[in-house]
Amino acid sequence: MSQRCGWVALLVAAVGVANAANAASPAHGAPAPAAARAPRFTFYGLAPALAGFDLARADAALGQPLTLEPGPLRRTAAGATAGASAPGPACQYRAVAAQPGVRYALSGGVITRVETRDARWRTLSGVRVGSTLAQARRAYRKRLMVAPHPYFAQGHTLLVYSPDRRFALVMEANDAGRIITLRGGRLPEVAWLEGC
Repeated sequence: MSQRCGWVALLVAAVGVANAANAASPAHGAPAPAAARAPRFTFYGLAPALAGFDLARADAALGQPLTLEPGPLRRTAAGATAGASAPGPACQYRAVAAQPGVRYALSGGVITRVETRDARWRTLSGVRVGSTLAQARRAYRKRLMVAPHPYFAQGHTLLVYSPDRRFALVMEANDAGRIITLRGGRLPEVAWLEGC
């Protein structure tokens, strides 16, 4: 038992050292800028509330409730329209003050996708709203799937699948070759251009 406690203490110490090293910049040992510590978009959305979380789990992870965005009627899973307060699988958008410019799409009370049009947020590979198509290609290389965007003459949709192909990171580029939106979440919802 004491040997096990010793390993646990060693592991806790190692994690503490690693976290301290990650929080300091290599040049001067100063804390990393807030932007460097901010969560980044992945296949699963934006930590700490990810695609697949129900509303209660998302609120707990964020430390504050996701508030309902007022909006027009949204389609349900059956294709009909319903108000944001309608029961059942109606899709709704929610947001939280701690993540300005980020929207959470929920269907049936579960997060399906997380999206932004705000340049403050980046992907793990550093792509953000305002990045160029060329930068996205360099960042994701062979993993990036590029297709023509149906709403732009020269625009593109960009997609990077998760390893199990159940989730994806999606970006949209306009006619100028600039990323205008990025999102992560489960398929097929994350690939829908019109939202939920």
